[in-house]
Amino acid sequence: MVAVATEPSTLDPQLVNDRSSRIVTDNVFETLLVRDGSAQIQPKLADSYERVDDTTWRFVLHPGVTFHDGSPLDADAVVFSIERIIDPEFDTQRTSYTEGIAGAKKVDDRTVDILTDGKNPVLPAEMTSIPMVSPASAQQQSFGHEVVVGTGPYTFKSWQRGREIQLERHDGYWAEKPSIPAFTVRVVPDAQTALSALQAGEVDLVFDLFPEQSALAPQVKEVQASDFSYVAFNTYKKELSDPRVRRAMNLAVDKESLAKTIYQGHASPNQAQHLAKGMLGFSPGLAPFPYDPEQAKRLLAEAGYPDGFDLELHVPIGRYSKGEESADFVAAALDAVGVHTKVVKHDWNDYRTLGRVKGTEQDAFDLKYGWNSNEWFDAARIKSHITCEGASSKFCNKSVDQLVDAGANTFDQADRQRDYEQMWATLHDDPYSIYLLQQHYIFGTSKRLVWDPRPDDAYFVSTMKLTS
Repeated sequence: MVAVATEPSTLDPQLVNDRSSRIVTDNVFETLLVRDGSAQIQPKLADSYERVDDTTWRFVLHPGVTFHDGSPLDADAVVFSIERIIDPEFDTQRTSYTEGIAGAKKVDDRTVDILTDGKNPVLPAEMTSIPMVSPASAQQQSFGHEVVVGTGPYTFKSWQRGREIQLERHDGYWAEKPSIPAFTVRVVPDAQTALSALQAGEVDLVFDLFPEQSALAPQVKEVQASDFSYVAFNTYKKELSDPRVRRAMNLAVDKESLAKTIYQGHASPNQAQHLAKGMLGFSPGLAPFPYDPEQAKRLLAEAGYPDGFDLELHVPIGRYSKGEESADFVAAALDAVGVHTKVVKHDWNDYRTLGRVKGTEQDAFDLKYGWNSNEWFDAARIKSHITCEGASSKFCNKSVDQLVDAGANTFDQADRQRDYEQMWATLHDDPYSIYLLQQHYIFGTSKRLVWDPRPDDAYFVSTMKLTS
């Protein structure tokens, strides 16, 4: 039994991507490639792959794999899955996972070419993030209700809305079968109720354990995550259009104090970039913006706001560990330098939709608190948040776009590293967000659960065992 704080809006793995849905979809659906526990890309539904030319990658599928409905995982199914997720009419919220993919073409029953609209050095990483779906079931358009069909080790059994989702082991699974025969994902919005259920042995795993709860759990698992918390600016708003204002707002927030107080040391200030050491594009020359409220006030005055101005900061309820408290902390810090900030809290599914309103539109958020995951371990993952036409972006700097394009249009990793370091340097002078923390995932588990969490926020129940 797994407890999650927010209920998925859908179980269609190609439509949305959040933790509460992934604990289900990671186990029902599979991808052509997958990352192992040390984050290295490995074959999954594809036995092998190669780059044929600058715009073509060829994948050879594992033989004999079938979906839970009995249909084959063949080239036609892969082409369907790729074409479905990139179709603008499908309107996926996973556009950052499909950047540069132009389509797919069948070579033979077991061979597929993935086509790109130019050089795409992160195509293998993208293939770890695009689940394959059964064409027959997908065309019924019933995902999230009764029909959820993949190739994975578990099959969907039932969904009691507002309460729980049940899955059971697929006896016809093509690879090694998991040891846990079935599991349930229970929706428990209240953190104390979730902890009590864990203590009572009613659940085996609780996501996003609060730092102060860690001493009370039967067992705690923690991993430095590939998630980075931030507050995104709507730079189309007049008051936020000046980079000096945005640098001032970075200087106004004491990230060290946020990590030590709200997270009790279970997080650390990120180095003004949504990367960590070891990820491609990480810039070792950058450091967190220092806490300097007096300099923040001077910059605001230079920009023409000696008396500050009013903003709203939007945050989802229950989605991010200590998210609401972090938003309140940031708002108080901004208030202290004259940027009067009202925190507005939303249901997660409402926030996810409202947060994508373009910065040029009337109802766009001024400020948006969130976590950005980088399960690719590559700076290319940030593209949709920082480019002029990015689906999640309310920021535009043509120099940033040029550096993003340069990093995306070469297969030379040293050149990509250089381009992305320059990109982050530009985003330091012209910030798209308040850079906050590199998060840690804190999980509460039962004593009987044997499992090691992953930094990429994937949840494979097949890697878990119960001792009794």
